[in-house]
Amino acid sequence: MTSFANLCKLKYKDQAIWFLNGFWKDGVDGNNANEIWDYVKKFIELDMMSMERKGADGNELDQFWSAKFLEDLNSTLTSSERKDALRKIDQDNNGKMSCIEYLVWKFNKGVEETVNAPQGDNSAAIAAAQKKLDAVNEQLLDCENKIAAQKKAIQENDEAIRELKKKQDDLERAKQELVKAEAELQAAVDALHAEEAALENKKKALEATSQKPGVAGAKAKNELAQLLGEDPLPLRKAKITQEAAVRLVKKQQDAVEAAKAEAAAQEKALAEKQRQLEEAKRQLEQAYADLENKMEEARQELEAVKAKPGGGKGAIWWMERELFEADKRLPQAKQKYDHKKPFFFNP
Repeated sequence: MTSFANLCKLKYKDQAIWFLNGFWKDGVDGNNANEIWDYVKKFIELDMMSMERKGADGNELDQFWSAKFLEDLNSTLTSSERKDALRKIDQDNNGKMSCIEYLVWKFNKGVEETVNAPQGDNSAAIAAAQKKLDAVNEQLLDCENKIAAQKKAIQENDEAIRELKKKQDDLERAKQELVKAEAELQAAVDALHAEEAALENKKKALEATSQKPGVAGAKAKNELAQLLGEDPLPLRKAKITQEAAVRLVKKQQDAVEAAKAEAAAQEKALAEKQRQLEEAKRQLEQAYADLENKMEEARQELEAVKAKPGGGKGAIWWMERELFEADKRLPQAKQKYDHKKPFFFNP
């Protein structure tokens, strides 16, 4: 035989189910069971804010979070009334509030009648149905993880597409700069050739004049000697311009090759991201197919429990609500329940 202290050690959900089973049609039914569902969710929410952070695996809140619970759900209570309520709720006097302690106080039930409240004789069938439902919740979590993986794959794929576009733009700009540099190089080469031709013509003219006697010949010889001694300024400038153009062309050629390599690497990365995206889609589709099968198995198991006598109405209601909540998390096209209406079930 169990004790109230042992009931307080159950997880929040199991405490609520014990209470629902024991007092179904005796103050609790499908009309207010949703309130108890909300109480459990609130216990779990506040437990996750506490130091221990047990969440759904917790069983009681400390004094601070118990007061917070009453403040949030019983906002009409004054501070002194909350303290008085907490003293009445805390049946085991440990300074904490379990879910079942709160329910006993909320629904004005006794400790002994709660301990002795009938739980039904169909516990094996309920346990089998709960096992199927647990498999649904586990598979649903797997689906949600795969949705997150798919979203990440989509984001990475989109980023890879943007990066490839950037690399392709960089390559196009590099090609354009190379064309410009090659044009400048050609202009510099043409200018150099023109200066070299002009110099050669000048040399020939001076050589011819230097053969003449007199001042004109002597002057031509002198100019020819100077001309042969060093390049004239226009030719030096043409050579410098041509050398600079060669360096620029080499730089732009290197830039084009680098841009080509980066674009090729990005194309390869994009192909891998797209492969990962397709795999994520495939895995999600398979996960949803598995989920639909498990949900149908859970529905059938739950319907079998409903069809047999034996009590445990609270547990049956709770599993139906869990199935409803699991269904709500599916894509709308896959949902079986009408989620525009609030949940109601009265076994």
